[in-house]
Amino acid sequence: MADSGAREGVTVITKGPASGLSLTAIILTYDEELHLERCIRSLTPLAPRIYIVDSFSTDATVEIARNHGAEVVQRKFKNQADQFQWALDNLPIDTDWVMRIDADEYISTELASSMKELIPRAPATVSGFYVDRLVVFLGRPIRHGGFYPMKVLKIWRTGLGQVEQRWIDEYCVVKEGQVDYCPGDLIDENLHDLTWWTDKHNKYSSRRVIDLLDRELQLGLSQHALSGKMSRRQVIYHRVKTRIYPALPPYLRAFAYYLYRYVFRLGFLDGQQGLVFCFLQAFWNLFLVDAKLYEARRMIASKGLESFIQHLRDAQGLDLRPPHWESESRRSA
Repeated sequence: MADSGAREGVTVITKGPASGLSLTAIILTYDEELHLERCIRSLTPLAPRIYIVDSFSTDATVEIARNHGAEVVQRKFKNQADQFQWALDNLPIDTDWVMRIDADEYISTELASSMKELIPRAPATVSGFYVDRLVVFLGRPIRHGGFYPMKVLKIWRTGLGQVEQRWIDEYCVVKEGQVDYCPGDLIDENLHDLTWWTDKHNKYSSRRVIDLLDRELQLGLSQHALSGKMSRRQVIYHRVKTRIYPALPPYLRAFAYYLYRYVFRLGFLDGQQGLVFCFLQAFWNLFLVDAKLYEARRMIASKGLESFIQHLRDAQGLDLRPPHWESESRRSA
């Protein structure tokens, strides 16, 4: 039946009651038929409500979501931070807790058990929970290179979570209260091949250029400071990525990143997969960012900022203009 509690401009189809925590899971999707069923199945024992915020997928994503009891809303995509904050602000969430999870992630048995045990017993002073994210790359868990354990805030009390508004690498934080920890891994295992992976990170590099240019030219496109509860690791990483890394020499900083991850943080212990993962993160991602940043500066110097912004929109589909939320969301067809 239709949900009469939905806000204006958002209509969903609700499913019946389910056992589990008072938890709503939110998943952002675009063409995720390869992963979505696995993700939803891991959530089903835990989350009575699962929302899919879909960016008009062209594959079977919406059908899979519906067949597994999820509620689907479609909205034009700008970036991850914008899309998820829209979901927090506009979806009719009526549970005590909210969880953010990506379509290519799933919950381990240990994490599911700790969530069932700890979340219902959380004192009022606890506003959120960190979990450990474990990346699986080319079939191998990446446990070195400083990539694991990687505590990320994924669960918080409804109304207390917000998203850092950046074009890439955004954080979720809680506005107040303490953040506890749920033991167990949230497994990030993308099943696409390396061609898909490199294409995705090519697009990510363009978004990182936007963030760097925004800081350099003070365009007001990204949020570079956010108040809220963050883990010590998040605070350090936030300072490195927003202050220290941008101040390092272009191109050389990609080499420094590779040495740090692969040598000093023992990424080589993850075998061939560790080598490929660290190398591509440094040189197909960060080195590419510096090359694109050089290209962008040349274009801006010769043709102007507006011409560069138009190029991003026409060539890469990156629209820097604010979205019109009300007109961009609708129930899936």
